[in-house]
Amino acid sequence: MGAVQILGVLALIIGILLIGVEFYMPGFGFPGIAGIIFTAAGIFLTGRNVQERVIVGVIAIVVIAVMLVISIIVFSSKKIKSPIKLDEDLQGKNLFIDEKDMEYLIGKRGVAITDLKPSGKGEFDGVKFDILSENYYIKKDSPLVITEVKNNRIMVEEDK
Repeated sequence: MGAVQILGVLALIIGILLIGVEFYMPGFGFPGIAGIIFTAAGIFLTGRNVQERVIVGVIAIVVIAVMLVISIIVFSSKKIKSPIKLDEDLQGKNLFIDEKDMEYLIGKRGVAITDLKPSGKGEFDGVKFDILSENYYIKKDSPLVITEVKNNRIMVEEDK
């Protein structure tokens, strides 16, 4: 085995380790990109011909797949905290506001906090809501009235 192949094996090992680090970090960042580059360079430098490069590439993919399966098994156990998985349960039986619960808003008067094009934000009785106008533009600071609540969207008109 020549010096180029040894360098290729080192690059391949570094690349696979960097890809393994990427499994534990949320997002796609430096370790993932560097791992792909090092792995590709290692595959290219290790193999002396196309056939050897394909074999080394398949071996690298199998090793990475095994690492992924192991990390999934380790993180799915409750003993180790995953940096990319939310382990806490959301409390409360009703986490979403039902449309019927929002019907009390109909007829409330407020003001547009942002321009409505046709969506934006409005304030009604000191509470800010995401609101929607009936397909027309309403300027910021215009008086509003809530006309209906449909599909959990608060529909408004300009109050005249």
